[in-house]
Amino acid sequence: MSFIEKIFGKKRKEVETGPVRFEFNKLSEMVKQEYEKELGTLRPVIGKKYKEIGISIKEIKDVKKSLLEAEAIANANKRAEKLGDSNRDNIAHNLDLIIEKIRIPSNNEPGNAFAFYEDSKSVLKNVLDNTRRSQMYIKALYPREFERINLAMANLEARLDELFALIRNKKNKIDAFEKIPEHVENVRENERHMEQSRKKILDFESRYESAKKELANTDASIEKLEESSEFEETKALENEIRELKNKIASVDSEVKRLFTPMSKALSRMEKQDKNEMYVLSPENREVLRKIKDNPISIQVEELESFLNVLEERIENRDLGLKEQMYEKILKQIEKLKDPATMSDLHTQREQYLAEIEELTEKLNLLHVYKNREDLEKQIAKCNDSIGVIISDMEAEQRHLEDLEGQLEDSRYVLNSEIKDIFGNDAQIVY
Repeated sequence: MSFIEKIFGKKRKEVETGPVRFEFNKLSEMVKQEYEKELGTLRPVIGKKYKEIGISIKEIKDVKKSLLEAEAIANANKRAEKLGDSNRDNIAHNLDLIIEKIRIPSNNEPGNAFAFYEDSKSVLKNVLDNTRRSQMYIKALYPREFERINLAMANLEARLDELFALIRNKKNKIDAFEKIPEHVENVRENERHMEQSRKKILDFESRYESAKKELANTDASIEKLEESSEFEETKALENEIRELKNKIASVDSEVKRLFTPMSKALSRMEKQDKNEMYVLSPENREVLRKIKDNPISIQVEELESFLNVLEERIENRDLGLKEQMYEKILKQIEKLKDPATMSDLHTQREQYLAEIEELTEKLNLLHVYKNREDLEKQIAKCNDSIGVIISDMEAEQRHLEDLEGQLEDSRYVLNSEIKDIFGNDAQIVY
């Protein structure tokens, strides 16, 4: 420790200042206070400069009056005086434009001051452009007034430039102040939209869970239904009906096989009937059609008449078949003429049909399949609903991601404006 330190003590460390932090919810009010503070220091200075500008405008009024009352130099000739008068009138008219158009604002707001500066400079430029040639004549004929005019114009322009110098350095800061409310509202609007989107997603998730629960309950109901005694009874009845239908199909096949040995003969009979070589009666033609399409539908009485005609054609050898075929067909005709051959099969088939009818009546009294069908429809409806919910939820999640990007952008813009006002260490706590 040095001698000086022993006497005075160690030098205190400089207080380290951390970053300036603003709570987002209080940002607008704090910025408004700073804005008013900034304007409060600037308005009086602007007001003071306005007074100086007003004095300069009054000087222009005075020099204009002096110009109009002035006499030309003593040695000027008549022609020069005439030209001097017309150019003097032009300058006086343009000085009136300055007096009339450069109107000092009614308040000391920096934004109005900047617009006032730009408008005033534009008026001065137009006046100078309009009087450039006239000034040559005024300088020659009214040199004293010419100097006073130039000095008054220079003073006015100097006061305007001084006004601009005051507001130029503050303009960007003031513009940033004025943009803050809009940027804050953009952030809040994005936050509101995100909150709405999150609520929608939560609603979709709730609906999704409800639909899943309903689907699980419906699946359980189907399982319970299929394990019930009524369902087992229904399946047993269906199996019995299926077996009876198979038996009926067997009977039909057996009837069809009875006519198979005669197929060539029947085909020849049909062809000869069409060619009108041996025309069949309408009744026998109908029996022939039934033999081909649905032999079980043939009644014993109508079959006997047809077999008699066929037997006669076989005995007369009218069908152009080989000899051994005739004998085979005659044996089958003899079998079919036995009433028991077809009637037994008919009786058996009718019995099977009656049993099916009885079982079907019992089956119709059971509603288990209808109940299961309703439950399966409910499952399909649940699956459709789940698909729509998932699709909507995924779309909303993508929308939320877009909103998050927009919020990040709006916060970045707001942070940049805050740094422009309060420095790069300024931070917003959201």
